[in-house]
Amino acid sequence: MLRLAPLLACAPLFLTSCSDDDEGGVDPDVAEFKVMTRNLYLGADIDRLFAAQSPADVPGLTAALYATVQQTNFPERVKSLAAEIQSDQPALIGLQEVALFRTQSPSDFRSNPLPNAQTVTYDYLDILLKELQSRGLNYRAVATVQNADVELPAALTGNPSDLTDVRLTDRDVILARGDVQVTNVVTGNYAYAQEVSLGGVSVRITRGFTKLDAKVDDARFAFVNTHLETLSPGNQNQATELAALVASYDRPLILVGDLNTGPGAATTGYDILVNATTGLTDAWTTVGTGSGFTCCFNETLTDANTSGLDERIDLVLYAGGGTDPQSTAIVGANITDRTPSGLWPTDHAGLVVQFRVEH
Repeated sequence: MLRLAPLLACAPLFLTSCSDDDEGGVDPDVAEFKVMTRNLYLGADIDRLFAAQSPADVPGLTAALYATVQQTNFPERVKSLAAEIQSDQPALIGLQEVALFRTQSPSDFRSNPLPNAQTVTYDYLDILLKELQSRGLNYRAVATVQNADVELPAALTGNPSDLTDVRLTDRDVILARGDVQVTNVVTGNYAYAQEVSLGGVSVRITRGFTKLDAKVDDARFAFVNTHLETLSPGNQNQATELAALVASYDRPLILVGDLNTGPGAATTGYDILVNATTGLTDAWTTVGTGSGFTCCFNETLTDANTSGLDERIDLVLYAGGGTDPQSTAIVGANITDRTPSGLWPTDHAGLVVQFRVEH
């Protein structure tokens, strides 16, 4: 006999209040849902800028980087990313490197080096939301933090006297599915920002976090998304700040992000976060199988295979009684995930974790 009620209750769109009991019925005290962490990739390796020995080197390097951003073609890649979301339909998604590119021509950098370009060329958040909407998916941006905001002159025509300012604004964003209730949104930047040399000038790389309280079915929990510094001591210092923030948030709690640290990594932020003091547990160590590697493909996203993925730095951590990960899945790391022109969706693979949370 076909039992419609349990089948509808466990439909993949919501994955809430589903139980594995013998009767196949609904457990009214448990919500079941997925979360995702996904680094969208800025589109080029901005570390190449740090090779500039003087300000005269900057326009050529910036032009080369912007050409790579165009080559890695986010409007094409977004279709693969949206397909991942359509397949798993997570309740909440933590996004990192949600780039906003703007230009200004002619350049006024010499007279005004502060970021002021306004002509939008790529808004990754807007492009992604429109692609999701075109697929009939109901997601909205519920928390956004602005991180580094940098504008540099670029010799886009190859003529060093004909410069265009290129502005990159980096953001972290939480997307919520339409049925998820969100309250108590908090966004902020870490007090510690790594300093790097750019053409002989010291530049601070600002990074941040987003937090909210979510309700899925009747389960309530805090949800945090972040992107920690890749360099030392920034990674460790920001992890210390994050650990203090997490300690002030209600439990249950789920933390996702590109943490630029993991088991065995050169950076030690992982050990600061995953320990008895914070109460945070790594979902992959609980229910994951295999390496769990998520980083990184090459700058142009044209790898022939996944051999470049040799680090586990995109993580989902959790804390609080009654919060149980059920399964994990790496996304964006199959050959079939590449775009028609052969691009990987981003330079990272993503991570999806299914949780059961008591309420």
